[in-house]
Amino acid sequence: MRFYTILLFYLISVPLFSQQDSVKQAQLYLQQANQIYSQQKEAIEIAKELYVQAANLDPANLEANWMAGSLYLETINKDEAVVYLLRIEALKPTYRFDLFYFIGRAYHYGLDFDKALEYYERYKRKLLGNRSYRGKDRVPLAKVNRSILECSNAKDIIGKPAQYSVIPLGENINSIWPDYAPVLNKDETIMIFTSRRQEGNTTTNVDKDNFYFEDVFISRKSGGEWGPAENIGPPINTEYHDANIALSADGKRLYLYKDVQMGDVYYSDYENGQWSEPKFLTNKINSSIYSENAVSETSSPDVILYTSNRPGGEGGIDIYYCTKDEKGNWYKSKSLGTVINTKYDEDSPFLAHDGKTLYFSSSGHKGYGGYDIFRSVYDSASGEWSTPENLGYPVNTPDDEIFFQMTSDGRRGYFASVREGGVGFTDIFMIKYHGDKDHKPVAFLTKEQEKLFKGIEAEQLAQSNKFEEYELRLMEHTHKIFFNTDQSAIKDEHQVELDSIITLVQKHDILNIDIAGFASSDGNPRYNLELSHKRALIVLDYLVSKGISEERIIARGYGAIDEDTTPEEQRRADVRVVMTGVSDKSP
Repeated sequence: MRFYTILLFYLISVPLFSQQDSVKQAQLYLQQANQIYSQQKEAIEIAKELYVQAANLDPANLEANWMAGSLYLETINKDEAVVYLLRIEALKPTYRFDLFYFIGRAYHYGLDFDKALEYYERYKRKLLGNRSYRGKDRVPLAKVNRSILECSNAKDIIGKPAQYSVIPLGENINSIWPDYAPVLNKDETIMIFTSRRQEGNTTTNVDKDNFYFEDVFISRKSGGEWGPAENIGPPINTEYHDANIALSADGKRLYLYKDVQMGDVYYSDYENGQWSEPKFLTNKINSSIYSENAVSETSSPDVILYTSNRPGGEGGIDIYYCTKDEKGNWYKSKSLGTVINTKYDEDSPFLAHDGKTLYFSSSGHKGYGGYDIFRSVYDSASGEWSTPENLGYPVNTPDDEIFFQMTSDGRRGYFASVREGGVGFTDIFMIKYHGDKDHKPVAFLTKEQEKLFKGIEAEQLAQSNKFEEYELRLMEHTHKIFFNTDQSAIKDEHQVELDSIITLVQKHDILNIDIAGFASSDGNPRYNLELSHKRALIVLDYLVSKGISEERIIARGYGAIDEDTTPEEQRRADVRVVMTGVSDKSP
């Protein structure tokens, strides 16, 4: 906490220097930032803020701009690094050999993939033209090519509208320290996670990285809210690192990762109101010279999923499964196969409670940066997994997303991430799914597609003989809810229009609602996508507050809309009423 006190002191002190020369003031901030950053890496946010102030006071200061940009790339709002890195390019493009690559990274994080590709390619040409260069500021060609591939993937993935919203959990769960690896029971009443927080930690010591040792914490849900997290206590927690990796559906078996040998899996059972001493899982899963760091139970007690970097997979970390023999002993392990595993890393498998849907993180499948979360469904008839599907934005970002768990109803999920809205460092977030299994979303349609869709829908409605003429007219109209610049609040004049839709949908059970949020082309792509999603969700929230079940609504953000209209007409959400089972006729 003393580092946050230091930051507060410096920020309050800014007006005291307002009469001084801006360059001297910038140098003072720069000296303070260098001192803090070199002494305490956990004070990175303090150092970043000081570097940013120094760079803004003296825009020609190369060191201040580089440090401000590079530290943004290590924390949240990574795309904001581009402002400082572009200054360096304008002042001295040879300041660092890898400057173009990191400008590409900043654009990559901002979801401006065309600009990112431009700078990645510029760096690649520079690299190929200087093959003998071996300085520390050299990014290898393989990493550059991977970044280029991720951007190409992203242009396809990001074009699909967001079907999830990401909600940070409050301070009952998250702390200013790293919090991660949430695991839950099937009833979603118990959450167990790992934290490196100071408060409630078993030991007052810190590790070599100046963070406190990992401890396992537990929170219980009451009245729909997560209660304050508490240290789960001994014998699970010790004076050193202790981390959870999975929880059984009934909440009575907790799997743990222990830093013994090269990393092994243990388990503890909840019996008579307390957790048992952790036990070694089995040497059929754990190995002495390779790392095993994640497990997931299946619907069968005779099969378990786990990860390992052992030989026999496709490369890196792979997902395996282990089965029991006729006597109930763990017997044989086998790779989950090439549909799931790649030559890169796959990690943190979670088999959903339906027994067939697998969620896992991968840096090798069609992702757009670091680890992305994927979903694959097992077909028992063919004995094959489906091609893994990227969960898309905003669950996945160009950063790492890992250790994801979905609830039994498929409407919510939990995972840890470093992103805006958290308390500090890595935080735990909940996602909400805004799609529906019974009807597909209707994307923004061209006039020709709109006419075709209305014809199909009108024919179905006419056959039903359940709708009056004014109701048919109401359904045929796409209702446009307009917003002010940078805002996502519904204007009063649109509420009457939405209320008429509510009345119609409440009257007919076969009707559902599709909401498509849009933004104008002002601002960067990440901002536009987030704003369009917020606009869709604010309409959803209004409908839900009036009694419409959330399961009858699809709300998605499409980013900046590509149409020949004014910016005022583009800042909107399109709301349409559709029948259950009507398919999306857009390409």
